[in-house]
Amino acid sequence: MSRSYGERATSVASKTLFSLTDARGIRSSDDIVAQVRDAVLADRLQAGDRLPNERDLCGTFGVSRSTLREGLRTLETLGVIEIRPGSAGGIFVAKPDGYHVGSALEALLRFRRVTVDELAEFRVGFEAETAQLAAARAGDDDLERLDAIAGRFFVATSGDVPWQTLVDLDIAFHEAIAAASKNQVRVAIMLAIHRALQQASISIAEYATPATRRAIALDLRGIAAAVRARDARLAGTRMRRHVKKFSDLEREVFAAGSV
Repeated sequence: MSRSYGERATSVASKTLFSLTDARGIRSSDDIVAQVRDAVLADRLQAGDRLPNERDLCGTFGVSRSTLREGLRTLETLGVIEIRPGSAGGIFVAKPDGYHVGSALEALLRFRRVTVDELAEFRVGFEAETAQLAAARAGDDDLERLDAIAGRFFVATSGDVPWQTLVDLDIAFHEAIAAASKNQVRVAIMLAIHRALQQASISIAEYATPATRRAIALDLRGIAAAVRARDARLAGTRMRRHVKKFSDLEREVFAAGSV
């Protein structure tokens, strides 16, 4: 005989409390975040599990409601939990997606104050490898998306389109390559460096001549064509050349502005 929803929820809540009964040394909301996150990573808590209410969690962790809520807000931002309103709502364990993981990584990069040189150094190899994987794994939808973005960029270079618009299209292309790689770690990392990449690209606005814009358009078309042809080596080579060329320009602009 199947259990009722209430019985199942009680069972899950009991399991959750049991999973967190070893909570020790709780001094701040960061400690709560660490304990819940570790329980999820260790599979003691799984996606869909319903956590106890705030009152019970305060008792489990031995913290005030304000401290608990601060920790819950952080966990929700990270995508570890989902807080649902209403009579059937509550606090549920969620499965973080690429967006949430990317946001967390972005926050870390901003805290560390990643430099233009560090970003450029990382991107050259990373994005070349990502393009190689995309060539091997891209689905039809991925190929259509890459062709569409590259096409939009090419058309936009013929008109008086703001540089910011082209930067957004370029970043969308790089994120689409990551998505086509079918590697969630690579997707998360691309999302994480989105803001830094955007700022670096905007920095070369005054150097973004019509010839430069057309060169980028041709690069994107070439990379998309290599991915569609399933030529991993060519896709990687073209991506490496593209990223290095404009990363070098960004570094030169930044160095000139620092003098």
